[in-house]
Amino acid sequence: MTGNGIDPSAETLPLGPLQEGIWLFWRLNPTSPAYSMLEIFHFDGAFSLTALESAFHGLLRRHEALRTTFRDTETGVVQVVSRDPLPVPVEVVDLSGLAQDARSERLQSAIGTAANRPFDLLTEPGIRLTAIQVSDSRTTLVLVAHHIVCDGLSMGVLLDEFGELYRSARRGTEPDLGPVPPGYSAFVKGQLAALDDGTLEEETAYWREQLAGTTGSVLPGADRTGTRTPVARDTAMVTVTLDEAQHESLSSCARSTRSTPFAVLLSAMKVMIAAATGESVTALGMATSGRTPEFDRTVGVFANTIVVRSQIDLSRTFTDTLKEVSLDLMDAIDHQDLPFSRMVADAEAEQQPGAGILQTVFTAGAVGSLKLDEGEMTEVYARTVQGPFDLHVACDITPAGIALDWEYARRTYPDDVAHGYAAAYQDILVALLAQPDAPMTSLGLHDLLARVPGRAEDGAATDGSASPAQGERDLSADRVPAEGAPAFTDVEKAIAAIWADVLGVPVESPYDDFFELGGHSLLVGPITAAVRQQVSQSATLRLLFEHPQLRDFASQLDADTVAAGG
Repeated sequence: MTGNGIDPSAETLPLGPLQEGIWLFWRLNPTSPAYSMLEIFHFDGAFSLTALESAFHGLLRRHEALRTTFRDTETGVVQVVSRDPLPVPVEVVDLSGLAQDARSERLQSAIGTAANRPFDLLTEPGIRLTAIQVSDSRTTLVLVAHHIVCDGLSMGVLLDEFGELYRSARRGTEPDLGPVPPGYSAFVKGQLAALDDGTLEEETAYWREQLAGTTGSVLPGADRTGTRTPVARDTAMVTVTLDEAQHESLSSCARSTRSTPFAVLLSAMKVMIAAATGESVTALGMATSGRTPEFDRTVGVFANTIVVRSQIDLSRTFTDTLKEVSLDLMDAIDHQDLPFSRMVADAEAEQQPGAGILQTVFTAGAVGSLKLDEGEMTEVYARTVQGPFDLHVACDITPAGIALDWEYARRTYPDDVAHGYAAAYQDILVALLAQPDAPMTSLGLHDLLARVPGRAEDGAATDGSASPAQGERDLSADRVPAEGAPAFTDVEKAIAAIWADVLGVPVESPYDDFFELGGHSLLVGPITAAVRQQVSQSATLRLLFEHPQLRDFASQLDADTVAAGG
C-alpha cells in the first residue's frame, strides 16, 4: 500500500466530470441512500447460490466501474480501479424456517434494509447483492448499485449479463457475452481531454447563454427555504397511470406533431408549471444517455443532466407549444456532451453544482429485465427512502402503457399536496390532448390546479397569459413525390445510406421524409452523429427536425464542411 492507502497495483484516475456532483452529495450525506439504484426480483424455481456468487463475481471482473473505490488526495479526488478484485460476498438472509406471517413481515424488513443501507465509497465497490431465501422454492434478490458507478442503461446491461453468467454457471458452460467492453476509465479520460483541448467550446458557449440568470422551475410547495448545498430529502412517491384512451390520445398527438410521447409529457409539465407560477420561462432538468456506440455495453455513469429551457405562452395552443418545446429539447440534447458540472461552472465552489438551476427533474426511465433459469421471475417495485431532488418525475413509456412516478420531497410537498399535483397533471394533460389547437387560456387550467390542497397561490397567473414565446416555426416539410427515380447527389447518397442503416428501411428518393420513413426524435441523435462524422460537421438535431426531407436537409449543410467531410 502507498502512503494514502492505495494499492500500487491498482489503476488510479481523476474523478469523472459526471461523477463530481454525486461525489459531493455523498461526502456531505454519507449515510443517505438517495443515489442508490434498486432492482428487486422474486424467483420461483430451483436456485443455486453457488451460481449466483459466480455470476456476481463475473460482473465485477468484467466491468471495472464495479471494482472501483474513491479517495480524497492532495491533488483531488481519484478513483481507484482494482485489477484483481477479491470476490464480493453475496449477503444471504434465510427466512425459510419462519412461520408464514412472520416470514412476510421479515421479508419486507430485509428488502428495506438491503435497499437503504448506505455505501462506503472509500472502502467498498458501489454494488451489492442480497439473496433472501423465502422458502425452498422462492428466492428474493436485491441488487443495489450506487449511481456514481452505474446509470439506468448500465443497469440494463448488468441484468442482461448477470442472467447469462448465472445460466452458464448452472450449465457449466462458457457465458456468451462477447468481448469485454472498454472500461469506464477510457470514457473519463476522453471526456477530460475534450474539456482540456477546447473541443467543447461551442457547447460551453451555448450553455452559458442558456443558463444565464436561469432559476430552475418548481411547483409551489410548502417549503422553499432549503439550503443550496446537497441535502438528502425524505421522499415518497405517487404514480400516475394513463388509461388506454389517454395513452392512445397522447400517442396520436406525438405522431401528428412529429414528436415523441416523452416530449408531449414534458410539454404538459411545463404548461402546468407556467399556469401554477405565472412564470413564462420554465427550466427543467432531464437526463440523456451520453453514450456512443463504443461504450454501448460499458457500465458506468454516462447519463448527463441537461436543462430544457422553454418560454411558455398560455395564450397559444398546446400544438404550437409542443413544437417549441420539442425544438428546445432537441437543442439541449444537441449540446449534451458538456458535463452538467461544467454547464454550471460559475456556481460558487461550496454550492452543489446547479443547485439553483436543478430543482425539478423530468426523465424517461430505463427498462431492464433479468432471466436466471427455468423458473418464474417477478420484478418487485421498491424505492429508497431518500432522494436528492424536491421533485423527480420518471416516465415509464412502453407500448403497453405509460406511467409517471412522482418522487417528491415531503418537506416541500406534503402527501396531500403531492397527490393533488399528480392528479392535476393528469387532468391538465387530458385537457391539452382533448383540445390541442385551442388557446390554453380557454382550457380551465387554473380551475384544475385549484383542486390541489393547500397549494400556494402567490405568483400564479390569473389571466393565463405569459410573455410571448418565440415566433412560430412551421415544421411541415412538403414531400415532393418521386417521379422516375430522381437522382441523388453524392451528399444525398451518403445521408440516405445513414438513414437506411439507422431506420432499417430503404431510402428510395431524395424527397423521402425522415419522419414518414419511421424516424422519431429518439433516432435524431444517432442520425445526426453519423452525418457529422461521415458527411458534414454542420449537421445538428434542430436542422434535421426542421428539415426532415432528405434533399432539404442536405441543402442546409454547410458547403465547405460538406466538401471537407465528403
